[in-house]
Amino acid sequence: MNCSATIAGQFKGTFPASPSRTVTMKLSKVPAPFPFSLTGGPFYQGRLFEGGVDKGSITLAWVSKFFRRATLEIDTLVGAVRPAPVPDGAGGTEFFDTVFAKTGWQLSVVQDQLNVPVPSGVVATNCWSSADLHALMTTVRNPATNLDTEWRVHMIVVPAKLGCSRGIMYDQIGVPREGCASFSDDGYPVSDSSNFGLAANKKQRDVPRAFLRSATHELTHTLNQIHQEQETAADNSIMTTTPSVADVLGGPATGAPGVFPDQIALAHNTNVRHHLNHMPDPVIRPGGWPFASWFPTGAPQAADRHDFEPSELALTVTATTDRVALGQPLDLTWTMTNTSGVSLRAPNDVSTEALFASITVTDGEGHERPVRPFVILCEHAKLGELEPGKSVTASAKVFWSTAGFAFEKPGRYRVDVAVSWSAQGVMVGVQSGIDVFVDYPTSASDNHSANLVLHPEVGKWVALGGDAYHLGEACRRLQALSQTAVPSGARAATAAAGDDTTAPRAIDGFADMLPDRAKLARLRPELSAETGGRTPRGPGRAAAPGRKRAAKAKGRTGRKR
Repeated sequence: MNCSATIAGQFKGTFPASPSRTVTMKLSKVPAPFPFSLTGGPFYQGRLFEGGVDKGSITLAWVSKFFRRATLEIDTLVGAVRPAPVPDGAGGTEFFDTVFAKTGWQLSVVQDQLNVPVPSGVVATNCWSSADLHALMTTVRNPATNLDTEWRVHMIVVPAKLGCSRGIMYDQIGVPREGCASFSDDGYPVSDSSNFGLAANKKQRDVPRAFLRSATHELTHTLNQIHQEQETAADNSIMTTTPSVADVLGGPATGAPGVFPDQIALAHNTNVRHHLNHMPDPVIRPGGWPFASWFPTGAPQAADRHDFEPSELALTVTATTDRVALGQPLDLTWTMTNTSGVSLRAPNDVSTEALFASITVTDGEGHERPVRPFVILCEHAKLGELEPGKSVTASAKVFWSTAGFAFEKPGRYRVDVAVSWSAQGVMVGVQSGIDVFVDYPTSASDNHSANLVLHPEVGKWVALGGDAYHLGEACRRLQALSQTAVPSGARAATAAAGDDTTAPRAIDGFADMLPDRAKLARLRPELSAETGGRTPRGPGRAAAPGRKRAAKAKGRTGRKR
């Protein structure tokens, strides 16, 4: 018998290489007392011996035929249609609960709020911004939920439209992996796969079996499960992406009607089933470990995977600058190119949100920190043929994730990008990176701005792509930051004159992400009230000119939705 050794206050432990002790249990079957009598299972009592020494009494009771239990709460927006039970081919039906029952889970489905109002300013039948959907999920979830006492997942169903995404999960609403969303009016565009058969270009609401499979895929993401294209291989199971399931069923050229969606297997494969049943509770349960934190990150070792040679598949990583101010997001871009003379099977989406790519930041002392995706948006992703000379590109603002801030202090850093997938169970991929230096603050305004933006809510604002006005603290801090804006030419002039009131460089990374003043006044009027109609300023700032210049800059760079 092996014994695990854990550090106080942590969930992770280790097991010795060889057994550390041997115990013997001598048991007798006895009538089960209440409440175990209600389960209908056996009940045993006896003594526990170690090395022949009586260590005390022991009781074994049958609790349930299930390994774990959880509750799924489904809320549906006005105009959306929630997933429904589908025929199982044997006279019954399949639904979320029966899918999880096959895995060994007791899942209770609560179809709660129907006709949830569409948020003000949102067109529900368009593609949803990450910020708008995150805000909706924050307000709609059941406030009485206590994840310390109940495993509970919140799912919101919204319409959207074809070509957005069939579903999405956020690594954090209030806590990690608490909720996901499914889009009833998105579906199965042929741009995702030529093997969708009778489902091609149809909405999810019109293809019930595929709709249920996609929604269950997002639900399983909330239980910290990744794609099978990353772990094993694409197959006809829940945690393979939808386009890959269609390709597995239809083959590379057939796409025969009646294969997809009719032959979709509504089940987790053995690999995922073992994870769901045997990984430690904190890894799986909603509110526990951040998404994919159990999966290897950082620079893989040679024994872990096969890296393509640059002459086969090259990864180029670039940034807008190799020096950033403390508190400034780094705009990072990476491109994977087929440099061989033949087609290679590789991911069609190398964004971190699609999960094939990962970013790791290593500081000058060798400490690694993963930059995990805050938004898991993967329903278009799959493995496909990358033709010779063709490339796929992705980008990200490296700033904050549920692992913390990428650059917490000044100094040298290494930013590595790895694109990985599984080829018949063998991890393959490419990796590359760049060196970045985080400058030391040189003025009071530099320190003030770093203090403003190095806050988790500002981190969430950036991770959501901006416009997340439901994050009140982020709005307050970024409003204050916006008052320090000075054009780069004016900044250089004042610096040359020895003026310590120049705007901090950190604001450069927020040029396209500062709150819109009109929206802020409408959605967060309390911020204006707190300052008597004026926005708080950084130390030593002249008020009017800075505000006017910031407004002009916002007009040039602000994004429209």
